[in-house]
Amino acid sequence: MRMIIHSLLILVIFFMYLISYNKYNRMKKVTIEEVYEIENKCKPLYKYINMKNVFKKYPQRIKGVRFAFLCPMAIKTIEYLHDNSSKIDENILNNILLLTNFQFFIEIFVIYKDYIDEEIYRNIRSILKNKSCEISKTIKNEITNLFINLPLNIQNNLPDDSYQKRHNLLICSKNKELADERIQLLKSIYGNVESFNNAHSKCFGKRDGVSGCRNCCMNYYSGNYSKCVNSCMDF
Repeated sequence: MRMIIHSLLILVIFFMYLISYNKYNRMKKVTIEEVYEIENKCKPLYKYINMKNVFKKYPQRIKGVRFAFLCPMAIKTIEYLHDNSSKIDENILNNILLLTNFQFFIEIFVIYKDYIDEEIYRNIRSILKNKSCEISKTIKNEITNLFINLPLNIQNNLPDDSYQKRHNLLICSKNKELADERIQLLKSIYGNVESFNNAHSKCFGKRDGVSGCRNCCMNYYSGNYSKCVNSCMDF
């Protein structure tokens, strides 16, 4: 009897260890080296991401960041970096572009999955393996570090040095309401097949680092002030 109890106890301890081990692996941080490897596996799928059935006015692609249309402020930042590329270390610039594009690709997989082909979605899922949030966190940290390593005069004039943080929050939040708001924002910017209204569009581009968004939203959208400010800040 003692032997049976002892054996059962060992089995219980073993299974508890397996559960803890698997949980640890699921939550284990993804290194930046692993991110680059995963990105390389995902890259052949980029060309199959087509959201033309969502937008009437399909956004122009920015060199090096195929999916930059997900964030108008990122577009401004990337354009600024391109304009000043002669003053920036080539590896730093290329890594910012690559990681920004990959984070937006992950966002499409997480947030806009209803707008991409089901087979492509399954292929992406088989590569990311439920690690979208952890991969995005690593990307966020690395882009932040890359910005810090830009020349000081470039750093100080970046249109937006925090887009990677906002999009990481979006990817990791699993908040359907937040995702829906983001989808509506993009549709209001580019228009779509369902002709959504350009909600809050008068305030797009009014963000100035002080109170541009708040002042504009108070003037034009006081009845829907909070959502207007959020949309304006995300632009």
